Order: sequence, then C-alpha cells, then structure tokens
Amino acid sequence: MKQMKRGLLFAVTVMIALSIVGCGQKQAEYPSKDIELVIPWSAGGGTDVATRLYASYIEKELNATINAVNITGGSGTVGLTQAKAADPDGYTVALFTFDVLTSEALGLADLSFKDFELISTFSIQPTVYVAMTERFPTLDDYVAYAKDHPGELRVATNGDGSVWHQAGAVANREMGIEVTYVPYDGSNEEVAALLGGHVDAIIISSGTVLEYLRDGSMTAFGVMTSDRIAQMPDVPTFEELGYDVIYSSWRGLGVPKGTPEDVVDKLKEACKAAFDNEEFQEAAVKGGIDPWYLTSEEFYTFLEESYGSVEAVLKDLGLA
Repeated sequence: MKQMKRGLLFAVTVMIALSIVGCGQKQAEYPSKDIELVIPWSAGGGTDVATRLYASYIEKELNATINAVNITGGSGTVGLTQAKAADPDGYTVALFTFDVLTSEALGLADLSFKDFELISTFSIQPTVYVAMTERFPTLDDYVAYAKDHPGELRVATNGDGSVWHQAGAVANREMGIEVTYVPYDGSNEEVAALLGGHVDAIIISSGTVLEYLRDGSMTAFGVMTSDRIAQMPDVPTFEELGYDVIYSSWRGLGVPKGTPEDVVDKLKEACKAAFDNEEFQEAAVKGGIDPWYLTSEEFYTFLEESYGSVEAVLKDLGLA
C-alpha cells in the first residue's frame, strides 16, 4: 500500500513538474531567439540590399536579431521551397518577389504564395521602358520607328518569361508594335548591351538606370506603375500616355503556413511599424527603393488577381 502511495505521489510530482515546464514554454514570448530571413536572390543585388535595410528596422521593433540568408537558384524557388519546409514557428521568414507568380504559372516547382501566411509588402520595383536619348528622344519616335520596321527593334529583358519580359509584352501589345526580345542574365548585362548599341531598348527596374536617366544619356519613355515615382517625378506613367500598362515587381514577406496566429500578428505589427518609421522611409528613397505597403489581406488579394494576368501573358509569349 505504501509503495502504491509512493508511486502515486511520484507520478503526481512528475505531472506537476511537466506542467510547470510546459507553462514556462507557453509563456516564452516571441521572439526568444534569432530569426532567419530567407532571401532567394543573390547577395549585393538591389532586392538583397532593400530587404536587409527593411529587416534592420524590423529588428528594432521585435528587439531581436534577424539573420538574412541568401539561398539562390530556380528563379527564387530554391530558397522559398526551403522556407516552406521550415518549422512554422515564426523563426523563418521568407522574402517574396513577383517571380513567385511566374514560377507557379510555369510549374517550375511545387510552390505557391498560398503555401505561406503573408505578412505585408514593403516596396515596389517600378518597371521602365528605356532607350538611348540620342536614338529615341521620345516614345512617339520609338513607336513610329517600330511600326515602320516591325520586329527590327531589339529589346533586352532579364531572361525569358521574367517580369520585365512580361511587362514588355504587355506594353508593346498596347502600343501596337512588334519587337525582338533579347534575354540577358542580369540587369547589368542589359544596361551594358544598351550602352554598347547591341540592343535598341531595355525594360528594367527604374533604380538600375537612375544615374543614366538623371544625366540625360538615357530616356525613360514611361513607368509601369499606377502613379509617378519619387525618383523620377518627370517621367509619366504609361496610363498618362494613353496605354493601359501597370506591370512592375514588388517585395514582401511571409512565413510558412501553420505559424501561430499570435506570432503572425506580432510580425505584422513589427513590419508595419518598421515601414512607417521615418528613417526607413528616408533611407529607402535615398537608396532608390520605392516604399509600397499592402496589408496581409491586401497582399493576398493582389497576388490572386495578379496570377491570372501572369498566366495569360506567359501563354501569349508561348512559355506556358
């Protein structure tokens, strides 16, 4: 009988101890350790720089260290696939760009933005259509030449099916012109090709060519956003020019599906506060980064609506 009582007492003691440990674990506030931020693009590029800048302000809001890790390959799918498989505990955050839509539409990986809890966006990458000023000082000059010489103009894009290839297809269709697309491996190669006279125009992120636009050697015909951008206030949108073209990339954050709601909410609050920080806003604009914020709900709706357009454009290009 005494042995039974001792056994029962021991069992109760163990249960109380486990309960205390469990309560302690539940009460541990997020974040209680470093957070890993997966950037599925190479270090040193515009997206990497913009994301690390934003993360430095999120760190202040969370009072935690965010370690940015570049995991490249597969047009962003390698890094996002690893992030998707991570424990849904809030300690793995992933960067998203327009390419997640392209990858899904092309079936490059078993991956979708729907595999994640979206947090918010933090910047937009305005797309511009650019030519050397000496050759084509205005869009009217460019369009007139293109219509007189169908298919002759060579236009550089950042790879087949990329956001800029898609944007160019939409813009050229709206303008009623035919061109020949020339894919390059990166923005720097595109710029070099235009400067060297190997192509007649490029479709690219505005920040990449800002210095050439400011010194007048290159002309941006228009920007493919709904509003003019701060870095180039004199460049009209394509809509202002009479063409229905809004097609640019963006940057946003998310965490794996299944992440606890309270953790997701804390990340949302921290990301919004970081975005609203005046120092971040000033640093972003100074660095050629256009701040652009959508809530998680707005972000999700935006991606759902955008996906259909991406799929249609890729089909028109014969890629999907």
